[in-house]
Amino acid sequence: MRRELRILSRTALAVCALLGTGPAAVAGTERAQTAGRPIVVVGTSLYEMRPGDRRTVDVWVSNVERGDLTDVSVSIDASALAAVSDDVDVPCDPDGDLVGECHGIGPVRDGVPVKVGDIRIGRPKAAAVGTYRLVRMAATTRGGPVDTNRFVVSVPETGPEFDRGAPKRVGLAPGGTMTLPGGFTNYSSYPLETAGVTLSLSSGLSLGERFRNCVFAPDEEAGRTEVLCTIKGPFAPRTSYDLDFGPLRADEHAMYEDITYKVQRVTAERPLFPFHSERAEQGSGPSELRAVVRTGATTSLRTDLSQGGLSSTVDVTNTADFAVEGATLRGRAGDVVPVEFTVRNLGPRARAARDKDENGTRSFRALWFSVPPGASVVKAPPGCVGYSNGVPPKYTEGFLGLGKPGGRGYGCGPVTSSRFAVGRMDRYRFEVRMDEPGSSSAGYVTTMYRAGDPRPENNKAPVSVEIR
Repeated sequence: MRRELRILSRTALAVCALLGTGPAAVAGTERAQTAGRPIVVVGTSLYEMRPGDRRTVDVWVSNVERGDLTDVSVSIDASALAAVSDDVDVPCDPDGDLVGECHGIGPVRDGVPVKVGDIRIGRPKAAAVGTYRLVRMAATTRGGPVDTNRFVVSVPETGPEFDRGAPKRVGLAPGGTMTLPGGFTNYSSYPLETAGVTLSLSSGLSLGERFRNCVFAPDEEAGRTEVLCTIKGPFAPRTSYDLDFGPLRADEHAMYEDITYKVQRVTAERPLFPFHSERAEQGSGPSELRAVVRTGATTSLRTDLSQGGLSSTVDVTNTADFAVEGATLRGRAGDVVPVEFTVRNLGPRARAARDKDENGTRSFRALWFSVPPGASVVKAPPGCVGYSNGVPPKYTEGFLGLGKPGGRGYGCGPVTSSRFAVGRMDRYRFEVRMDEPGSSSAGYVTTMYRAGDPRPENNKAPVSVEIR
């Protein structure tokens, strides 16, 4: 392995020199002294494939001669990757044997590499943990010399990884249930004695089973329930296991809900600590959550792993009507008048914020206040961010800061959690100076809680100025 890495290091230096990306002048000069030789270049010399990875490695042909190279052929032998992943694509490989033969590449001009294609590698197999494989390539012109290159794909040990759960997006009716699957793979070369499984459910969801080896800890501030389960093994190395969480229920007020799943190794030195909650309860049901060895074709396997976990979105067929109240600012020029704006959920259901509510702004706001001409904000609520523009920015353009006066627009986050119960009203109190005589109705307030609103007309209200 060390010898291969030394070879790869020298190859990488030569590639850097050819592309002008590194200080490998000596290696590059040695390659340039052989006339008429194409150089096969790869995007990397070493890849570590982790359980959630889907990687591509780009392959190029370069030329260090003054003339053009025509009719270059490149062969790619990635057959060793069959032991790494069941999902591998190789350029110029119509029969799918992971050996590609690319012909007729060119012209390849001096200093202008030509891309041959991408080698795509899907999620690695558990059986590949702790191993590495070589992909070999060769480039030649008709009757000319051959240039070779290679890169390494290795699969490191990462421990247990959650890889089975509900589909990425689920639809349920209010009060409806579904069977919630789960599962993980031990990406280790050693057995695990105990695994800790954590489910995080938004407040509109609940498990029908109260497993006695699980702790149920509601987090009212975050609007979630954390379920922490300690599952006894042993769990064999490079082996997958399935879980059955039983029925998952959406309550009558559920709307936009979600689930996240994680698993970790549990030891005496690293126990699975329950969340600090006065309402945390040990499960009192007759059954324990158990893991069984995965056999055969299992449904609900997921490839979109991220940071050792999965997440699912549960959309419940409910609606929630959000409304804002505007105002008319009245006073003499120079007066400072208070004004209060509100956002209210008129029901019939509760919901939290979701990505569609961002409206492309990359920053969620329960309320946006566009200050009308003829008035200036002298005091803003501490949870409202001031901007120099009167329209919601996409990123941080015109950012002034939290609670800063003098802004032409203010984005205000939810007062407590982003989940609005039916009837909840958030209030935002500003102090505004009357600057100019005359009147204006160009200001407004609106809410970002607009996705799926059955009455979008009450999502926005005018804010006007009347100078007495």
